[in-house]
Amino acid sequence: MDLPELQKQFDEISEQVKEVTKSQPVIAVLINALFGLFKILFNLLNEQNKTIQALQEKLGNKVVDSKRANNENINGRGSEKKKGVDSSDKKRDKSQKDTCTAIKDVVVEHKESFIGYDGQEYSNEEATKLLGTTFTGKDGKRYKYIRKINSSLKTDYKVHLTQTQYYKLEYVAVGDDDAPLADAKPQTPTCAKTDFLKKTPISVSLMSHILYIWFRLKCPLNRISASLLEYGISLSRQQLYKNVGISAYMLMPVFKHMESHLKDEKQLCIDETYHSCREKRRFNNKTPPDDGSKSKSKKQKSPSKTMRSYFYGIVGNYVCLYYHDLDRESDIPRDILTKNKISEDAFVETDGFYKLGFNVDINMEAKTIKELFTHGVCYVHLKRYFCVLLNYATKTDGSPIAEFVNCKWEQDIIDSNRICDKISNAFHICNDITKRCNADKTLDIVTLKNKELRPIIEDIFNDARAINDAIRNEDESKRRSCSKKFRDAITYAVNKEFKLKSFLDSPYGLMSSTKVEEKFRELDILRNGMMVSDTCQGAENLALFYSLYKTAQMHGIEFESYMQRCITVMSDHLNEIEFAKDSKGTITGYKSHSISEEILENLMPWNMAKA
Repeated sequence: MDLPELQKQFDEISEQVKEVTKSQPVIAVLINALFGLFKILFNLLNEQNKTIQALQEKLGNKVVDSKRANNENINGRGSEKKKGVDSSDKKRDKSQKDTCTAIKDVVVEHKESFIGYDGQEYSNEEATKLLGTTFTGKDGKRYKYIRKINSSLKTDYKVHLTQTQYYKLEYVAVGDDDAPLADAKPQTPTCAKTDFLKKTPISVSLMSHILYIWFRLKCPLNRISASLLEYGISLSRQQLYKNVGISAYMLMPVFKHMESHLKDEKQLCIDETYHSCREKRRFNNKTPPDDGSKSKSKKQKSPSKTMRSYFYGIVGNYVCLYYHDLDRESDIPRDILTKNKISEDAFVETDGFYKLGFNVDINMEAKTIKELFTHGVCYVHLKRYFCVLLNYATKTDGSPIAEFVNCKWEQDIIDSNRICDKISNAFHICNDITKRCNADKTLDIVTLKNKELRPIIEDIFNDARAINDAIRNEDESKRRSCSKKFRDAITYAVNKEFKLKSFLDSPYGLMSSTKVEEKFRELDILRNGMMVSDTCQGAENLALFYSLYKTAQMHGIEFESYMQRCITVMSDHLNEIEFAKDSKGTITGYKSHSISEEILENLMPWNMAKA
């Protein structure tokens, strides 16, 4: 029974009760008070129903992502079963930096449909007329429609394509007499709707949607092409690659301006991941010879290895930038940072691949060494060395495997557990210090880290050095026997001690580089889907779009809407961008631009988030 019908019945009963209690004044007063309370309750329920209905109408058929869908850990496990992953790693950032709060612009059509016997649909007017009428069912029995009841709100998804033929109104400069000036040439208006990819049917909205499917849904361009064809949009894979490339050149000013903000970053994390690029194989000509043998020498590499290239990620608090290169060199991200004049007091967190000289500039002629920024090494990577041993050397119940028992390596497991516990404790204390300093700006984070955290950090490395001395003791009788995995872990800790401690003396110091590694997850999924980039330029375009995607996501900006805004603005300023072109006039690259910083600054996701 719905609320209006219930209220109607209540009114009828209340009138009857009032009539009966007229002769009993005391009871009548009590009954009237009770009915008054019921009326207040009905009014509250009516207001609640109106609010719910308004919200339903507002939402319409908009898609609301579930908590699971918004989770950045798309390809990962919910938690680590074995010991060794710090608790801070399990807590994924649920802030607006990693979720999209904006909702797409959706045209919502509201309809009402009334379902009758055997699924027949009726309008509201038709259903009203049917009330009180009778009919014979399939079972031969007679039935009567008695009332309309609320059932459910369903969302139907339909693709609606709009093809618009645009025309331009030509105009010419005239004098006071409205006659065209002698040297005046006819002009046409500039508009993104008509001037974006002029020779193609691709609109700004369609390209934005293609980029959304590519990066948000991780669908490579060849599959996007096949999917569009099913909707009657004929765009080959080659056409998509070409037009996506031109779009990347158009958006290069946005990327360049975003890159210029590196100088304002105080906390950065850097990492790299592999990719495959067919063009590299052509460049380096390292295809292994096919000698017909099953085994390969160490010098021979698989075809996939000969095509290997790399993406470099630089993630701060404002920007999330990616670059593609054919080589794996630590100088590549360092040159990017120095080119963009990174602050000397900035803190850059990396893994162990970036060695001691990563943050210094050595001038051999002047015999000077200049520190460009503070460099720290990730504790999660340190802990991972010990976790590898624990996961390998222990059974599910935590007891050592036979190999470790026979070789008397049980102490390796004990020491690894102890060091892992100390590192976990250090993470907890560091997180607590950071929270306190964020809440109270008068606290000095460096002072607190050296007071509360340094003793634990020093204890870790004192422990590691003592074990290392025992392992490498020149006296064989006193030398400690250990597994190779444990030796590697201890060696890593001792060799990286200086960089692992550097975060203690920096107000921007970090203990881990998980911030950048988390951002790589979606890129890895995309790479696994597309397998390989045909050209270096294609891989660079991928890096550019992924930079815009992750930076927008970091600030809670919906990517498709963001692309529409950026492409529209860049199309309106197309004459201010200088492109490289071939003999036919086709855009083949980006050279420079003269777009004002104010326009580009307004396109930065953090400014759009404020608006």
